[in-house]
Amino acid sequence: MARIFERMQIGEQRVGAQRPNLSSAAKDIARRVLGDDLGKNGAGRGLPKPYLGVVLGTGMGGLVDRLEEKQSVDFSELGWLPSATAIGHAGRLVWGSVENRTVVMLQGRVHAYEGQPAAMLLRGIELFAALGVERILLTNASGGLASDLTVGEIVILQDHIDFVRNVLPAEYFRTHEIQLYDKYLSSQSVRVAQSAGYRCRGGVYAYCLGPSYETRAEYRMLKILGADVVGMSTVPEVVVARSFGISVVAASVVTNLADSLSLSEREPVDGEDVCRAAATAADGMWTIIQNLLQ
Repeated sequence: MARIFERMQIGEQRVGAQRPNLSSAAKDIARRVLGDDLGKNGAGRGLPKPYLGVVLGTGMGGLVDRLEEKQSVDFSELGWLPSATAIGHAGRLVWGSVENRTVVMLQGRVHAYEGQPAAMLLRGIELFAALGVERILLTNASGGLASDLTVGEIVILQDHIDFVRNVLPAEYFRTHEIQLYDKYLSSQSVRVAQSAGYRCRGGVYAYCLGPSYETRAEYRMLKILGADVVGMSTVPEVVVARSFGISVVAASVVTNLADSLSLSEREPVDGEDVCRAAATAADGMWTIIQNLLQ
């Protein structure tokens, strides 16, 4: 009976599925990027439609340097994408090629705790949709809750627990699905990273508002509820990406461990330390990016 009810729910969601309308601003920026009008030389040679979009979270910004024929523009110059203020988030739109495929990256993101209107959280993903991106990789830094996690380990999200909720306009929940994360691509990302020698596994992400880190009691609660990692981003982007029909893979880098919080002499978690810890997973994350382009 439960399976029948679940299938009925999925059917209702698909029948009533209606993708949000793209804003004229997103379409305009997409035309400028695809036409290379934002390029340094202004040649206007045109770019192939990007196959993959990547949101680079805390500590992952350096991955833009691995793009070939890289070009970039600050969010502030575009006049539509909100400026990022969090540590480790440069706030740039970057595009280039990897193995002859076009990749577009957001070097940083805006978080709900930064004081921006809720609609601002979705603009980067809306731009990806306007560019015609088919797959998206969302990266973030997180606190590790599972007892056997290690700093620098990558957790590919299989599901999430949303403790914020309702920060996005209602139209982005019309196509809300039971399975938000692409099961095949996520499983493949784990296998590829593990085969390359990187610590990687699947897990559940707890989304909290921030910007304060969780207390020891909150860490214990999150573990009881079944979360493996906890962070302050990504979930709104997942919901919006799926509403546009984009396949989603999300990768969280463990930067600190909840178990260490029981130590009485433990030093406070620092944003710069989080950036450095996340950056240690850059090679593993690049392996995942390369695989998603296959």
